[in-house]
Amino acid sequence: MRDTFHAELANVSLADAMHGLSDPLRLRIVELLANQGETECSDIYNTLDISKSNASHHFRVLRECGILLRLHRGQKQSARLRADEFEERFPGLLRAVLDNINSA
Repeated sequence: MRDTFHAELANVSLADAMHGLSDPLRLRIVELLANQGETECSDIYNTLDISKSNASHHFRVLRECGILLRLHRGQKQSARLRADEFEERFPGLLRAVLDNINSA
């Protein structure tokens, strides 16, 4: 199995972070993970009713901008937000996005 790339947050620009948060489906993934914590990837794409390949694309974008951590547990994969690390790098950004999602 190949290693999963996770961005070094110190190297993530604000533009990269905003790109990761600019897609409605990625916002739904972020919201789901914020509410549920670590979640199996298959549960995410089943809950959101999207294909595995579509979900994988969005997981990759979220990993590359430092928001998401993908974990391998045997044959299963799960995801969780890197909320504390992301908050340290971009104070208030994730909270503002989540508050906006929840108020919409």
